[in-house]
This record gives sequence, C-alpha cells and structure tokens, in this order.
Amino acid sequence: MPKRYLDKNVYDAAIERLYYIFNEFELIYFSVSGGKDSSVMVQLGNIIAKDLNRKFDIFYVDYEAQYKQTINHIYELKQLSQIHNFYHLTMPFNSWNSNSIFQPHWTPWEEKEKEKWVRNMPSDSINIYNHQFGDYFNYGEEVESFMYKFPKWLMGKKNKKKIACLVGIRADESLNRFRSIAFGKSLYKDKVYSTQIAKGIFNFYPIYDWKTQDIWGCVAKHDLLYNKTYDLMYKNGVSIHDQRICQPYGCDQRVSLHQWAVLEPETWSKIVNRVSGANFGNIYCKSSLLGHNGTEKPSHMTWQEYSIFLLESMG
Repeated sequence: MPKRYLDKNVYDAAIERLYYIFNEFELIYFSVSGGKDSSVMVQLGNIIAKDLNRKFDIFYVDYEAQYKQTINHIYELKQLSQIHNFYHLTMPFNSWNSNSIFQPHWTPWEEKEKEKWVRNMPSDSINIYNHQFGDYFNYGEEVESFMYKFPKWLMGKKNKKKIACLVGIRADESLNRFRSIAFGKSLYKDKVYSTQIAKGIFNFYPIYDWKTQDIWGCVAKHDLLYNKTYDLMYKNGVSIHDQRICQPYGCDQRVSLHQWAVLEPETWSKIVNRVSGANFGNIYCKSSLLGHNGTEKPSHMTWQEYSIFLLESMG
C-alpha cells in the first residue's frame, strides 16, 4: 500500500477527498458518462453531500447512439437526492469517427439526419432548441471545446468566483489519462488529484488511484447502482479490464465496436444506418487493418483483390 495512505485504503482516501472538495467549494458539478467510474464517483459524492446538507449539479453529454442500459442508468442517477440541476445535453457536437474516410466526423442529434436518429430525443434534455448557453455554444463544435466553456457559463449564471468539476477518470486506464493527472499542470492547493483549467476553475479526480477491482468492490459492498451493460459484456466474455461504455467510434474506442452487434442488435441495426463505416469498424476493429493485431491478407487473394475487397466493404 502506498505510504501516503498509511492505514487508509483507496475508498477512505476518496471519501476524504470528497469531503475536502465540498468544504472548499460552494459550486460543484460532476461530469458523468454513464460508465462505472463516474457512476461510482457521483454516488459517493451524493453520500457526502447528503451528510453535509449540500447540493451539486451534473453534466452529461448524450451521444444519441448509446446503449439502452446506459440511458436507463442515467435516469437512475437522476434520482439521486442531492442533485440540484442535471444538465442532460443532446446537442449537435462534432464527434470523431475513425471508421470511415467518407465521414471522419459525425454529429449526434443533427437536425438534417433526424430520420436516421438511433432514438428519439429525450423530452427533458437540453437541446439546440431550448438551451441557454448563448455564445458559449457553437453548432457543431467539438465536445471538448464546450466542456472547457461550460464551467465558465455556470460560474456566470450562479455568480461564483470558483468552481469544482469532479471527473471520474483513473490513472491506470490509459497512458493519456495517467498523463492528464500526473504531469504539466497547476494544482489546487497542492492537491495531486486536481488540475486548474482556467481562472477559478478546477478539475478534481477523487478516484484517480482506483483499480477496476476497487470500482466493482465498491459497487458490491455499498450496493451502488451501475450500468447493466457491464453484465452483458461479462457474459459475452469481455474482461472487466476491457469493458468500455463510451461512444465507440474514435481511434481508441473502436476496438470494442464489435460488441454492439452482439449486445444490442436492435440498436446496432440503427447505428449502421446512422454512422458511416460502423460496420466496417465492427468487422476489422480487432485486425491489423485498424492498427490491431489479428488478421492479414487472406492467402487466396492477391494484394490487388484484397484492396478492392476492403474498399468495397467500407460502403
């Protein structure tokens, strides 16, 4: 066990961090995805907020082409007792699509594609028709760009000088996440699990040092809510360390694209019609063609025949 914890485990450390953040900041919101990490984080946060008689906000970006169980879980989280405002965004953000040379980006909830939408827009969401973000939002901008501007908008709306955004990422998930937590940043009062984003705006990562086993151990021990898609993935033979819920069309995420057709065939049939190259990614996501080991040119084909076959399969 790391010396900095002495007799604490990662759960105790996270609880201590959450208490600290709530005591330091009057304005707090949690960024959630519907995945296991942010789900556990916000439920622990709700326990602390209830103990302190505090409220907090939630920021959630709905990517339209989501697992049904992810949406169901989001609505479970909406029932948490200490939530003040739940910002459920169904906005036309520009999203990466690494499965098609014809559509390198796709835009969830794009009005001109409405007839192809994977599902109907939730009636209680913040959308292009009813949002109050003004100039803070630009149609078709990258979601990362808006996530940077959202806390500035929220600070102005609530007339506060500083704000804490709690993010459920863990350093052991990927090198990029480890780097975002560990290097090249300004801290809040020397807290290693914090990052200053802009003046008065700080990200906090209260479960940054947790392992996958810690997440599921916490869910079991404290009977927390969780996304039931993970049950389907486990039954389908996916290791708990490889299970991913996020929208699966980017370079890193597409490796799990083949899971959709198995886990939710009804949703998958709509996705193939909605996102260009989705089925191409489904077929080749584990192959060397998309940067992973697994397949090479079939021995009965020439390179010319194989090239033509791949071009035709891209649709």
